[in-house]
Amino acid sequence: MNTARGRLPDEVRAMWVVRTSMVSPQAIDRVVELTRAYGFNTLFAQVRGRGDAYYRASYEPRAEALTGQPADFDPLGYLLQQAQVAGLMVHAWLNVYYVWSRPQRPRSPLHVVNRSNHWIARDMRNRYQMTTAGRVEGVYLCPSNPDVRAHLLQVFGEVARRYPALDGIHMDYVRYPYEGYCYCAGCRARFRAWMTAQVSERQRREVDRQARRSPLAWIEAFPAAWDDWRRDQVSLFVSAFARQSRQINPRLILSAAVYPSPLGAYRHKLQNWTLWLRRDWLDTVLPMAYDPDTAVVMRQIAQSLQAADGRPVIGGIGAYRIPPESTLNKIRTLRRLGARGFCLFSYDTITREGLSEEYLRRLAPAVAFSG
Repeated sequence: MNTARGRLPDEVRAMWVVRTSMVSPQAIDRVVELTRAYGFNTLFAQVRGRGDAYYRASYEPRAEALTGQPADFDPLGYLLQQAQVAGLMVHAWLNVYYVWSRPQRPRSPLHVVNRSNHWIARDMRNRYQMTTAGRVEGVYLCPSNPDVRAHLLQVFGEVARRYPALDGIHMDYVRYPYEGYCYCAGCRARFRAWMTAQVSERQRREVDRQARRSPLAWIEAFPAAWDDWRRDQVSLFVSAFARQSRQINPRLILSAAVYPSPLGAYRHKLQNWTLWLRRDWLDTVLPMAYDPDTAVVMRQIAQSLQAADGRPVIGGIGAYRIPPESTLNKIRTLRRLGARGFCLFSYDTITREGLSEEYLRRLAPAVAFSG
């Protein structure tokens, strides 16, 4: 058995903690207090939300939200200290390719959006957007860029090395925004180089001739290969991340938040998470089954469990958009299906960033009961 996977509790009872609850010692104390008091055993705490750091970082700037805190305040380090006393497991939650979502640029010149504009993923018209609109949340990095991959491995490796007490590392946004990205010049050139090794010289000359009129000629000529190639770019990072993490700390539980439909993730987000489980690059996945309808959640988690083929699946519940009674129904449904546990999105919304216990109080009987 994978020794890291074996460290998962029999039932993971978790919450995602967004970075807005990681901005002070007092806020973190409240996270730990409520998590322990209401029967949860695991936290997925966001420490890289928008290409910034809620930990001691060398490769990315300190989060702007920490400006008012002492320079030596380390949110992740402090959380680990408090959680250890409380008997809670902590997974560092890092967004991968998604790095910005405001109309104004980051203040720090060291932020990747400011210092490496050529790393940014673009659509067919060579555009990108700073904020959420349509199917794109904001600025994404280009998954096929080897410099992006190297940078991300530095970021993730630093977290693994600097915090040996971590129980796991959790990836989010380890995907494309949707199938309409990335069409940057680098992607097009790298895809052409990959394809030329697989086609005849006559085909190469013909598509290159077409490319003089259309920069998308190679993509238009081989659309299925284009999708496969882009999926492979994300998987290249996941495999390298897994290999690096196992070398640094074999105890780390490696996981990802994924789209709940395996086929939808594969086709529309170019996220081949079933491969990642089969190859043991990940120990578990958290399908984000956020639909308010419990029947939809049941279908999505059942599909995920089937695709996982016996590997642990922790169901993600969109508690932020439903009343406590609906969350209770979904927890019970996950247990009946045989999921390894549940994770609520998010601590911050259901407690109003620690100001209210009412939602957790109404969940308490079901959370505490795991039989």
